[in-house]
Amino acid sequence: MSIVAPLMHRAVEEAVFPYGEWALFDRSGVLEIGATEGEGGRWFDLASLTKPHTATAVLTLASEKKISLENSAGELLGITEGVLGRRLLGISLRALLTHTARLPAWYPFYADGRPFFEILAELPTGEDGMVYSDIGYMLLREVLCTVTGLTLQEIISQYVSGPLGIQELCFHPDRALPLVPSCRDNAVEETMCRERGMDFQRFRPHFTDVIGEPNDGNAYYYFDGVSGHAGLFGTCKAVAGLGQFYLNTEDPAYLGAVTPQLGCAGRCLAFHTGGAFPTGCGHTGFTGTSLWIDREAGIGLAMLTNRLYYDHLPQADMNAFRREVHTALVREIN
Repeated sequence: MSIVAPLMHRAVEEAVFPYGEWALFDRSGVLEIGATEGEGGRWFDLASLTKPHTATAVLTLASEKKISLENSAGELLGITEGVLGRRLLGISLRALLTHTARLPAWYPFYADGRPFFEILAELPTGEDGMVYSDIGYMLLREVLCTVTGLTLQEIISQYVSGPLGIQELCFHPDRALPLVPSCRDNAVEETMCRERGMDFQRFRPHFTDVIGEPNDGNAYYYFDGVSGHAGLFGTCKAVAGLGQFYLNTEDPAYLGAVTPQLGCAGRCLAFHTGGAFPTGCGHTGFTGTSLWIDREAGIGLAMLTNRLYYDHLPQADMNAFRREVHTALVREIN
């Protein structure tokens, strides 16, 4: 048994999260899979772990020469006129993947209620540099669906989970599946809307189990559970499958996903360095999910929790816990 198990159980005792599962893997497959209670194998709201799956679909389409990372969103969407057209023509797919498209980090589209592109045209343009943006991945959804003529679920199935042999991954999971409650309300976003002076009357009631629906407000209320930035549900085994692919691949079409790009503050084309990841790279999700990949050490970890499933806002530093686990693993294998 690795160091992960005792650290995960300790985190439950210390109220970092109520429940968690993990899958430790190397290049040959899963080495250890576990849960803090029961047998595991349950489905989690992956939150922003949706993003590296979306990015993988983009890279696959690029590898098939159906798009180029240098294509602009405007060109691919066929929107080239007016204020919106000028903005979209200046945003490349590469910029969207690396969060350098000068888009805001977040906006409650659901509280605004207007069509996506009408709102997008009016959002402020940021300064040059990296700004982690959910909105960029919402825009990637629109690009992918336009280019392929497919739904995002079909895109993920055809260009990510299917080719990689990943099962137990989808939007809108069947309620008969063993689903982990992801949260008790949308208190965090209620606060964010209130701080913007925006009112939304359809937030979930407080202290209500949210099961099988994305915690993320834009994914749930605005995109009907299916977006490029959030909305996917899956198991630890499924997330580890994506990690194992990136641990093994030597295909130049995908290496940018795990390689920091110039001028992007440690961002890769699908993952990022630093923060919760003392070595290698990875991605986190707001609900308490993460995927870590260390290609040099040949090891990775999928760690899924429901840290929001309390009757209060999260109290613990989830990133500090993630970093502790990853650091302990590096020490253990060295």
